[in-house]
Amino acid sequence: MKKTKKYSYFLVISLIALSALSVYKYVLADNETESDSEDGKPVTSVINTSPAKKSTKKTETVTEYRKLSDTVTQVLTTITRHDSDGDGIYDDEDPHPTINEYFIVVDDNLNGIDDRYEQTP
Repeated sequence: MKKTKKYSYFLVISLIALSALSVYKYVLADNETESDSEDGKPVTSVINTSPAKKSTKKTETVTEYRKLSDTVTQVLTTITRHDSDGDGIYDDEDPHPTINEYFIVVDDNLNGIDDRYEQTP
């Protein structure tokens, strides 16, 4: 019983010492940030907000030149064009890409001949 009592006193005293040490470090760190001057007084700054003193800002433009690479690279791209209906007109140019143009007949003058094959006088 006496041994456990001694260990509990030792444990309580150790915890109190650690707590006091951590509080001391916290207070010391807090004081260092507040008093930055040598005499221990905190450093303060005053912001002038009076509209009477307007300061003009000077703008300066700086042009920087960079030399680019003298290497020319040629890129070759292959594009495959398709003719889905087989009429000889590629799909991107064909007005009817799924219907063969030979099967489309336009006869505006109603003479029975496709207008593509009539000669214009």
